[in-house]
Amino acid sequence: SSSSRRPGAFFRSSIMADFLVDIKEGKNFSFPQEEDEIMKFWEDIQAFEQQLKKTEGCPEYSFYDGPPFATGMPHYGHILAGTIKDVVTRYASAT
Repeated sequence: SSSSRRPGAFFRSSIMADFLVDIKEGKNFSFPQEEDEIMKFWEDIQAFEQQLKKTEGCPEYSFYDGPPFATGMPHYGHILAGTIKDVVTRYASAT
């Protein structure tokens, strides 16, 4: 259905709501541990496989990118460029 292909539709699902109930914060927060838990969650819901199913038959989208820091040291311009590339590819995949 068209509603299941809307960006963000998954985030309103009960699975995601259950996952977000356990909010962690404070000095005992561990980014590596949180990353492991998120990876496990994605594996449990087969997030990658679900995305491939949703985009099956859609035109392929390619984003060509050069070397990460061709002009020297990283700077704020690299953050902006990386963010734009991330948003564009996610939007193309979600629509």
